[in-house]
Amino acid sequence: MSGIPDNLVNRTLDDTPLVTPEHWAAGHNFASAYEYVCTEINAKLAPPCPKQEKTFSNVTHGSVLGIVFDTENLTWSITPVKLARILRRLQAPLYGNSLSLLDAQKLLGTLNDIGQMAPFLNGFRQPLQEFLTSFNDDDNLQLALNQQARADLRVWAVAATSAATGLPIPHRPSNPSLKALTFVSDAAGAQFIRNGDLFTPFCTDEYRGAVSINSLDDGGIWFAARVIWPKHFLLKARDSKNHAFGCKSATLEAVGLLLPFLCCPEVVAAKEVTLLTDNEALVFGWEKRRVQHDVSASILMRALHLITHFLGCIVTINHLPRMSTPSAELADLLTRSSTAGEIQLAAIADAYSPPVPAQLLDWLVHPTEDWNLAYSLLQAVKHRMV
Repeated sequence: MSGIPDNLVNRTLDDTPLVTPEHWAAGHNFASAYEYVCTEINAKLAPPCPKQEKTFSNVTHGSVLGIVFDTENLTWSITPVKLARILRRLQAPLYGNSLSLLDAQKLLGTLNDIGQMAPFLNGFRQPLQEFLTSFNDDDNLQLALNQQARADLRVWAVAATSAATGLPIPHRPSNPSLKALTFVSDAAGAQFIRNGDLFTPFCTDEYRGAVSINSLDDGGIWFAARVIWPKHFLLKARDSKNHAFGCKSATLEAVGLLLPFLCCPEVVAAKEVTLLTDNEALVFGWEKRRVQHDVSASILMRALHLITHFLGCIVTINHLPRMSTPSAELADLLTRSSTAGEIQLAAIADAYSPPVPAQLLDWLVHPTEDWNLAYSLLQAVKHRMV
């Protein structure tokens, strides 16, 4: 009846939030048609709310499901009632109290509610998600958050408190434009002997490592960053699950993804960046900001998440099949001494090759599942940008 496009009309349960461009008559037409239909079918509508918290129309400020939207300054905020409910839910676990499985589920549900409007917080889910899975569906268990999960929960609490006064409405995710900088990365892990679920790494190459390159339109390479795995990292170091770091492909490939941001942050700052990798786990991991069953890869994903927000980058990670393009082939060959010959080394001889930050190199010498690594790498980028 109002002639408004269907894609502008939303519905959440029995709420009908509608947003139209400024000075566009369709919004007023829709409201009039809505009221007319309800009158014709004898559906009683609640009277307009003076606080614009539930029933309202043709305004620039209103609350939908406890979230207040302001279309004049493009911000969202949490109502005082909703904020109080959220902080009560977070209080007990923040103070170290034990939770039941139901309590943990309610906690994660509350975080999911906040996270819909604050995608930055998606980078602080992994330890809390692991806490939920640690119950193994046992309704009788009572568990307390570990130190890292509590630290992450404090981030959520501060964000919720900040939202009480208003935060910017996040941009809708979109595909990268033609102006996006594109980096191709690859990493070579150890060869291994498998005995059941145990992988014993070995290596016949003089070195193996990770590489990230960026090609010019004429096929030349203007940027090339390389890191060589220390022998202990490649052959002996193991994580908390006794998995060899040298065989953890997602962790190794995540290092390659980070190289442009660690080595040339001034180049990628405020840019659209596309990262191409042959590791599909990282493509899906970036969407969720964590890699399932791989804590070290999730830590590196958090580092990438923090650094790209600090630099103001819009990052997309896409899958590129192994050695499927000239750049992918070059990146693959450069990760091993046995395949990095004169031709490959000559291709990057004149490329911009800044040093890898000491913070990453130090972690490779003594690898641990330390979430502080993400902040350490962020500080390295901040220091370079000063």
